[in-house]
Amino acid sequence: MSARRVVIFNDTHGWHSDQLTTALGRLGIEAMLTDLAECRIDLDAPTGLSIPGFDNELPAAAIVRGIAPGFLEQITLRMDVLHTLAELGVPVLNPATAIEHTVDKARTSLRLHLAGLATPRTWACENADSARTLVERELAAGELLVMKPLFGCQGKGIALIETLSQFEQQAAVGGAFYLQQYVAPEIPGAWQDWRLLVIDGEVCAAMSRRANHWITNFAQGASCFATPVSEEMRQLAIHATAAVQADYAGVDLIRGPEGQFTVLEVNSVPAWKGLYQATGADIAGTLAQAVNQRITAGLASNHAV
Repeated sequence: MSARRVVIFNDTHGWHSDQLTTALGRLGIEAMLTDLAECRIDLDAPTGLSIPGFDNELPAAAIVRGIAPGFLEQITLRMDVLHTLAELGVPVLNPATAIEHTVDKARTSLRLHLAGLATPRTWACENADSARTLVERELAAGELLVMKPLFGCQGKGIALIETLSQFEQQAAVGGAFYLQQYVAPEIPGAWQDWRLLVIDGEVCAAMSRRANHWITNFAQGASCFATPVSEEMRQLAIHATAAVQADYAGVDLIRGPEGQFTVLEVNSVPAWKGLYQATGADIAGTLAQAVNQRITAGLASNHAV
């Protein structure tokens, strides 16, 4: 295993990889940038894996910054690489299990619900008649719904369902319906949510996102502001991150009409450019420290043996 060389996985390296490379370099750690799609399983290799830039050795750690969309077989191979790295004792941030728990929104909802955390009422199914029936029921009860793709990010492809005809105009993405109860803002017309970044069980940065539209993602044009974090918010974010078994995560919270916070989403490959611009927090540095601690612990363990 390479003592002080790590790999950063992403399909498109840019600002985030640059930030991490610089932060790791300050700690004497060299970062190699590659794409999981460029890795391969090779049983002629000593470890069974071939990772660009590492010949026949393993990285000291791996950071997952992104996984490109692909066919089921392609995604499976990429997750095989992450699973195998962890099984070979390489620290992976985040591990394949955390990514599997969060890339699928239905899985995230289940993990949050089973952990007893506040999250919107959610339904996911393949049957169009079943989906239509529950939409009719919820609308009749005065509830609005949000329809999202199971696999999606940055507020893309989501729709507010206020009438049955709006639902009928929506196509199921991949043959699956994922519906959530719409959580109205605490102050009508003041759309706002909160993004908290958790690293190793601590909130390291937080911002509020405000928009003139109900979709409050930074990528959709929301304005970001540094924000204080209450104990309720902190605990929700930390427990949500633990529920999906992530080492670090971006946790999105919203405060409803009754003033209580609920977890909207958990992202195990969170971007933090908006958070950095809003707060100035050295998120890359904190992540680099987390990686360094794991490398140091691994080296100490090997020396002890």
